[in-house]
Amino acid sequence: MAEGQPVMHKPTSLERTIYFEVIEDFRTLHYGIQDKLIQELHCLYGPVFDFSEEYLARLFTHPKATTCIVILGRELDSSQLVASCIIMPFFFEHIENDHRPQNQFLSGHGILCVAEKYRINKLAWVIGDITEEVLWTLYPNTNIIEFGFMVSPLSFYAAAVRSKLAMPDGKAQKNPKIHQLFEKLKTIVPTRSKKVGDNPYVHQIFPPVKNDLDLIFENLDRLPRVMKYFVNETGLTPGYGLMAMQISQLVEGNTLELPAGQYITPKAKFKGQIRYLQGSLTRNKYIPKL
Repeated sequence: MAEGQPVMHKPTSLERTIYFEVIEDFRTLHYGIQDKLIQELHCLYGPVFDFSEEYLARLFTHPKATTCIVILGRELDSSQLVASCIIMPFFFEHIENDHRPQNQFLSGHGILCVAEKYRINKLAWVIGDITEEVLWTLYPNTNIIEFGFMVSPLSFYAAAVRSKLAMPDGKAQKNPKIHQLFEKLKTIVPTRSKKVGDNPYVHQIFPPVKNDLDLIFENLDRLPRVMKYFVNETGLTPGYGLMAMQISQLVEGNTLELPAGQYITPKAKFKGQIRYLQGSLTRNKYIPKL
């Protein structure tokens, strides 16, 4: 290639087959569009998580949520929904009665679902990265902590290795403020899981999520350390998983007393189509294109 000639991007298999739709706040969409999307999301989430349409509708109207971000992954040739991430973030104070911006944190329980035939490629990574970019764009000067219930070794691995600081990561965390934050999030972030046994991270949901773990069982000896931690702690018991926390972004002077900056490095650079669905604006302008 001649010097100075631009490097051409070769589309990945996902970029040739998948496009994404970004919804800044699901609640601002027209009710007819909301109903149609809830029916589609039920077809994706229902068989895996046993979510009903009524339950999904309640998720989108949670009274604590500051917004309801939805990322949709669709096949280019058919527009069929094959992946989605729903996140309802809300603000809370890390230290009680400390109202400084440095003590304000944004968190929420993201619910990611990927159709079975796409689970072995990077679709989950890509949709996670897009979700992260949307959060950083909407909340640029905000402490952002991600928290949720991981239902499989694959989802736990994807979450744990994305952030410079995540819990649990298979080894003891030494910072008591991190532990304090984790325990607080367990009490304020709404999830469907409940703690079982003495391990603070092991939780259970019912009915169990439908996981295909054949690939895990076939490769137990070759799993990465983080996946082995999940297997050892849960025993791969149906319905068992790990509550996990990842630091996404911290501001200068944050009350965790940790360095400021973004703690998550995007793993999969997606250069395909990203479209935007928008109802009435919740802010002064549309979110910038990613």
